[in-house]
Amino acid sequence: MTEEFGADSKLKGIYQVYLSIIIVFGFLCWLVPVVAFAFLYDIWLGTIAALSSFVPLLVVIAIALYWIPRFHSSIKYVLDDDDITVTRGVWWKTKSVVPYNRITNINIYQGPISRRFGLAKLAIQTAGFSGVSSSGHKTAEAELIGIRNFEEMKDTIIGMVKGIKPQAVEAEAETRPIRNLNDQILEELRRIRKAVEKS
Repeated sequence: MTEEFGADSKLKGIYQVYLSIIIVFGFLCWLVPVVAFAFLYDIWLGTIAALSSFVPLLVVIAIALYWIPRFHSSIKYVLDDDDITVTRGVWWKTKSVVPYNRITNINIYQGPISRRFGLAKLAIQTAGFSGVSSSGHKTAEAELIGIRNFEEMKDTIIGMVKGIKPQAVEAEAETRPIRNLNDQILEELRRIRKAVEKS
């Protein structure tokens, strides 16, 4: 079984809302009064202040609006029989391959904006992964962002994980599907029973 999909298209809307919040509260709330005051003081000073402030801001907005759809289209998730592959990136590409037998936990994250859009992020934790964020918290080895049916996706991945015995990175034991191991035990018990019945 191989299932390939990407992030939901509403992820672009979430990033556009984030961009709007940053523009309004990070720049315009203080930039507009400063430029207005400069215009009141001197029209040439106001013009220079407006050009030197708003032109770079417009360039940043244009770059962000260029980046958002391309980032969305770069996101690819592949669920194989043995692992999950996460690929994304516009200028810097990243690719994470996480075997099911190393997955220990899957967390669902949903902020107020993503909740409004009906999307969530699945953070996949693994045994032996030592990634740490700048705040000192353990980071996920792979993240599935922009997921609409996040509960079903979590259940699907957990179902794949339950079919394989968990294994830490350092372990060297052979990994086999639990179902196959149970079948082998059952077969061995049948052989023992037949041997006991014959004697």
